[in-house]
Amino acid sequence: MADPPGDVSEGSLERERERMSIAERAARRDRIVGDRDRYSSLVRVLRAGREIPLQPHRRRRLAFLDDLAWHPIATRLTIVVAVIVLAAVGAKLGGDWVRERTVATWTGPTATVTSGQRLDSCPELTTIAQVETYPNWLRYGGRLYLRTDTVRPGLIDGVSYVDSGYRLDHLFLVLLQNTPAGRARQEVMVWSDGAMAGYAYHEATGC
Repeated sequence: MADPPGDVSEGSLERERERMSIAERAARRDRIVGDRDRYSSLVRVLRAGREIPLQPHRRRRLAFLDDLAWHPIATRLTIVVAVIVLAAVGAKLGGDWVRERTVATWTGPTATVTSGQRLDSCPELTTIAQVETYPNWLRYGGRLYLRTDTVRPGLIDGVSYVDSGYRLDHLFLVLLQNTPAGRARQEVMVWSDGAMAGYAYHEATGC
């Protein structure tokens, strides 16, 4: 003999399933009717000859521009950094341009010693690499000297390395007495105060 409570539970579940099925069918019918209504509205609009407004296509900006738009402090910092970098680059380029076209006069017994980076009358200077603070050419005693890659010990002992008495800021013009070229004044040295070595300058022959 079956248990009545069990029969009652199964009947209740069956009725619940039937009610859910009806609700689902009603929801489906509503969706179909709604879709048809939207389709009918679209057809009516097209038949009436009216243009369907489209959303304008917005050009997508770069992601970092969107971030800057939402972070005003970051935007200002970026602008400040960019201005500083441009100013530094401009100052460097401007300083190099002025330095290349400047002729410096050395202090000393006379005002006849000069130096610089660029000399239009001497094409050999175009092959000389730039060295910070050291001039590419030097004019002393009526002779023109060009900087070489040769280095000499940085000292003034009064015997082999003699101070000429001419100076340009921290640079000294040193006369060499320990080589034949130095004694013939075909070679001199420019030494920066405190440096371990100085550059040898040889007399130019093609300028």
